[in-house]
Amino acid sequence: MKKKQKISDLFYDNRFLFVFSLIVAVGFWLVASVEFSTEITKTITDIPVQIDYGSIEENFGLEAFGNTKFSVDVTVSGKKYVVDSDDIADDIVVKASTAVSTPGTQKLKLDVSTKSERPAYEIVGIYENNVPINEIEVYFDYPKTKEFLVEPDITISEDSVVEGYHLGDYIFQEANKVSVSGPESQVNSIEKVVASAVIDGVLTENTTVDAALSAITKNGSSLNYTKFDRKSEYIQITIPVYKISELPVECGFINIPSDYINSFPFSVTVEPASAVFGIPEKKLEGITSIEISSVDFSELHSGINTFTVYASDIPGVVMLDGTEFFTVTVDMGELSFSTIEVPASVTFNNVPSGITAELSSLEFTHITVYGPKESVDKITKDNIVLVADLKNVDETLKGEATVPVTFSTSDCWSYGSYFATVEIS
Repeated sequence: MKKKQKISDLFYDNRFLFVFSLIVAVGFWLVASVEFSTEITKTITDIPVQIDYGSIEENFGLEAFGNTKFSVDVTVSGKKYVVDSDDIADDIVVKASTAVSTPGTQKLKLDVSTKSERPAYEIVGIYENNVPINEIEVYFDYPKTKEFLVEPDITISEDSVVEGYHLGDYIFQEANKVSVSGPESQVNSIEKVVASAVIDGVLTENTTVDAALSAITKNGSSLNYTKFDRKSEYIQITIPVYKISELPVECGFINIPSDYINSFPFSVTVEPASAVFGIPEKKLEGITSIEISSVDFSELHSGINTFTVYASDIPGVVMLDGTEFFTVTVDMGELSFSTIEVPASVTFNNVPSGITAELSSLEFTHITVYGPKESVDKITKDNIVLVADLKNVDETLKGEATVPVTFSTSDCWSYGSYFATVEIS
């Protein structure tokens, strides 16, 4: 009886294996050929749109604002092996028309092409969010920059202001000017720039806030494309807080002869004699009066000397009772004076560290000296010592500087202004 052959035994037959392999290979080839030669349609996403903004700006002075970078989806059709290629995205070119000559929102026509001269696929269309498009919108205008003074817009609740305290004028901690850049039409519509903040807490001392900058237009329109030419859109504003205090006023003196420092023999009156001030609470401790000014002895002569001190010139305080100025009257009585020749030398006071000062020249040869008669009569050229004050000379200054010069003894002083030229090195 003939033995029955198993199917598995066929795989040990070389002729069978050859025929079987040939059939399988042909089958794969047929499948692959059908697969790769199949016509398909595919969407290539995020193809960048090329726009020659430079030519528009060069030819017409117009600049694009807002969204200036675009990408689209391009649908193509062709053989599957071509359309599925990774290189096809780089082969597609989408350009926007640059036929722009006037400001405003412009519709730029889109044109799609290929880098290949004879592409093996066809362009079906351009899409955005699955919607066919043939143009994009870009806003153009002439660029403009304009500078504005910032106006504070601080909202302070009623509970923040405590009785007995006064809020002063706002102080900007940096320059209160900002530049706004953007489309000319929008920049021209700006009426003002404000810095806004809200304060809720109780105010008994100076408070600094970060106020948000915003541009306000004349007609309430929105500004879509403008920007502030600064790193931050906030600006620091300090709200000064003063304690309300009524205090007497007095006048001080500078360049005062030593005999008069502790025993002032002259009559001094100030009108009004007191006023209502706003003073930072921390500076009030121990204060029993306000020194409104310091009169230089070089301005005092015999008889009545009158000076006007404006309230706005008094540092560190604000006037709260409407006082605009104070009148200081100094009655020096009967004094003697003499015009005396001076030596060509000076002593330097308050010399900044690290510099050397040498006298170049004096701008005067004589000084007028006031004081008691017996003291004035004793003064000669030989016992005059001129003092040049360098306290206001910049430490970095090199070269010549003009400085004030004074003279005084224990009870006499020079009347008028005198200056020397000093070489600084």
